[in-house]
Amino acid sequence: MRTKRRTSFPARYSRSVALAAFAVVAVASTAAAHDFWIIPDLFAFDANATLQVNARQGGGKFPVGTAVQIERVVDARIIGATTAAQLTDMSVVGTSLTLRHKPTAAGQYVIAVSLAPRVFRETPAGVIRFLKAEGGAAEAARLERETPFAGLDSVIFTAASYAATVVEVGTEGPRAFAKPSGIRLEFVPLDDPSHLHVGDTLNVRMLGNGRPVPGIGIELATGLESTADATAAVIRIPFTADANGVVHIPLEKAGPVMLRSAYASRKAGGAARDWDVSRTTFVFQVGAQH
Repeated sequence: MRTKRRTSFPARYSRSVALAAFAVVAVASTAAAHDFWIIPDLFAFDANATLQVNARQGGGKFPVGTAVQIERVVDARIIGATTAAQLTDMSVVGTSLTLRHKPTAAGQYVIAVSLAPRVFRETPAGVIRFLKAEGGAAEAARLERETPFAGLDSVIFTAASYAATVVEVGTEGPRAFAKPSGIRLEFVPLDDPSHLHVGDTLNVRMLGNGRPVPGIGIELATGLESTADATAAVIRIPFTADANGVVHIPLEKAGPVMLRSAYASRKAGGAARDWDVSRTTFVFQVGAQH
């Protein structure tokens, strides 16, 4: 019986994917897995303020982590309801890569950052472990069921990382939460994250190169109660998208929330061992119960 093969995303690549050839890291074993996310200093800024958004990575300690290095960033944008601009003011400050921008108008903005992809050579079991550590437990389970790596001693995969968040500037202005940023794998909220509180449900669509991704798995992670507890770990709750790529997420805790997901597919036109893995996160704030 033939196993199902998930088709690749449509052949529309972001700048970061186009630069993969310049970010090759051929290794015998994948490096320690890390989430990558961006989180603003504030989710709501005063009008005329300069936004500060922090790019971090870490192994299960959201929202704290370590700084992403500047040279890894290949694309950083701020997207308003009718505008878009590149983010170019960035520097490593302590444990964060801090990105700064002063919008010219009040409103809601989506910020999206792409890191240079890296290429790994791994055993099939190593790819499964990588996915499980990077928000792709559902993808790992699918690959275990469908066994597309049968007969292969190694897999070469291009791992790309994306992150997004949403911020408010001023008290009035056009909304931007539902605007896709164009990153290869992304969360696009169907509800305004700025209006969400404990007890609400967030409905969010998963897009792969602009198209809904049905059945994809995601994970929700809330911030640690205390970052002083060295033994604490973020609790992750799994969800699965419906046939339209929509995930329905009940919100049970106030504070910063991170959604993460991963998608694995055969590289278009590549050999059986050539794969793409896209990882993505989305961070927003949940308000206290009404």
